[in-house]
Amino acid sequence: MSRYELDPLSEAVADHGALSIAIGWDAPLNTYFAMVLRDGDDVDDEHRDLLWIGTRYGEIADPDAAIEALRPYAVIRNGLAAELTADRLQEGSRPRSPLIR
Repeated sequence: MSRYELDPLSEAVADHGALSIAIGWDAPLNTYFAMVLRDGDDVDDEHRDLLWIGTRYGEIADPDAAIEALRPYAVIRNGLAAELTADRLQEGSRPRSPLIR
């Protein structure tokens, strides 16, 4: 599994407060993932997730789809899609378990 932390856009912080933003490749789930979480102590767990995609087996096959989902929230560095593609090629994926629906 790979995971990269991204810097939030100032506009997103102004709208939502402090944010944690991550993107990566999840080999066991055979998917890219992206997440944006609100960071404040005053944020309850029910309202912490602004975005969390790539939680189901095979959900996101294209790194650009995960990157585009983060674009309103994060500074996207050049070459990120290539890094994610390399992670997928290096780490591969796992066969889908019959326990995953």
